[in-house]
Amino acid sequence: MYQSARIASAILVTSFLPVVANATEPASVNIISTPDTSIETFAQAELSPSPSQPSAGNQGSASGISTNPSNNTTQSLALRNIPLPTSGPPLTGLFPGVGQTLLSNGIDIHGIAFDHFLANPTAGNIIGRTYNLATIGLSADLDLGTLFGITGGNIHTTVSFFGLRSNIPPIILETGGFLTGFGTTPVPSTSPVILSELTYEQKFLDGRLSIEAGRTNVYQYFLLQNGLDFFSTFSSTFTIDGDFPVVPFPVWGGRATYHFTPKWYVQAGAFEDNYFRSAYNGNNFGITGASGAQILGEVGYRSEFSNADYPANFELGAEGNTRSGVSNVKGGAVLATPFNQATAYPGGGLFFFQGEKVLWRGAKTPFGPPPNIALYGSVDASFDKPQPIDMDSVIGVNCTGFIPGRPFDALGLQAHYQRLSAIEANYETQTQNIFAGPGHSQPRDGYAFEVVGRIGVTPWLFLSPSVQYVVNPDNLFDPAQVRRPTDGFIASVAAVIPLGFLLGTSNKPF
Repeated sequence: MYQSARIASAILVTSFLPVVANATEPASVNIISTPDTSIETFAQAELSPSPSQPSAGNQGSASGISTNPSNNTTQSLALRNIPLPTSGPPLTGLFPGVGQTLLSNGIDIHGIAFDHFLANPTAGNIIGRTYNLATIGLSADLDLGTLFGITGGNIHTTVSFFGLRSNIPPIILETGGFLTGFGTTPVPSTSPVILSELTYEQKFLDGRLSIEAGRTNVYQYFLLQNGLDFFSTFSSTFTIDGDFPVVPFPVWGGRATYHFTPKWYVQAGAFEDNYFRSAYNGNNFGITGASGAQILGEVGYRSEFSNADYPANFELGAEGNTRSGVSNVKGGAVLATPFNQATAYPGGGLFFFQGEKVLWRGAKTPFGPPPNIALYGSVDASFDKPQPIDMDSVIGVNCTGFIPGRPFDALGLQAHYQRLSAIEANYETQTQNIFAGPGHSQPRDGYAFEVVGRIGVTPWLFLSPSVQYVVNPDNLFDPAQVRRPTDGFIASVAAVIPLGFLLGTSNKPF
């Protein structure tokens, strides 16, 4: 059960959602912004948009500022960098009249449904296996200013539903380790339905300061990804060494974000360290098993096509952990699971950096972003080396909008490097030698090379195919094998439906 929770996914949403295809505005907007007059006032004081840029003041404001760089909803981390139209198009879908009534009363119903299929034809411990999982994440944002006159107050909630499960959790052991892609695959181990998010957010200082707390997850706010494939862009250092449960599993936590300009912000957060119970915590608000607190701080920058010709974003931060007791540090080889020989290890910490920069752009299009090429990357490293992962790094390039009339279709290329700690590599080597005899060695350096696409099939159905080639994969989740995982190919495809588009209740693509 612990292993299943340990590699549970951060997927309620994925990184391949374009926005509504029938909008007419040419400009784009930071989708993490929320419609708030005070925010717009602050942003307009700082920015002077050109006449070709639509003014702020409507849904999806192009104010250039976000009070919360995560948008407070369970969503794709990479999706936060996809531009939205400055003027939200009229609601379509099944119930647009109901949706408009709800929105006018401060209720935004949205979310995402997706199905993820993966196969390991040549890579891993047991090759030629497949897996499937469908997830529905239904979200609601309540504007308490509109509902009850509480200026700046918002409630955010998400409920997750799991189904169409196939070969879960065996696929985890069949692929073997984190680098092969299953550090970020959701493995519902206790319930088909969990409460993934329930937070209260309050904005101050004309929207520049936002404080949010409740049942949430660190990946809602920190280490926002830029790759097209959410499943493979995840940081093994952050997840394994940082001891963070992945979305959709929540813990108690909160963050405060302050924008000192529309583009620059600082952010700090604290979250319960309770990985052993992460799969339970969606429906259990207790703190039994908590071993400490995870404390993070960062400085960040974020611009969009609405306020920059060549947008960029980055985060630079660090995390410290007050946990005490058993951690995920491994001891000597044993005839058992990889985590049951963990040793007492207090504290911990890591450094993280991620960023993206648009290097080339074409002319404006009737809707959506201009054709563009963006370079992105990340580096995450552990301060204290007795952890399983010393560091990992990602570098990639996204090419978006090169097919006429399809501004959100994209092609991405990515390389992922991961370096195991000496103790982890030695542990996996010794374990393999016990089961397969002497002469086996687990390399510390692993690589994954990927090609990924994003394709809009209809205004409410999108596909993201991906092919990876993995070199020197680790065996983090099942080292008790007669041989180490083989190099080879992993292929996947995800189908995604934004529920707000389909229902006609929201223009949010997540």
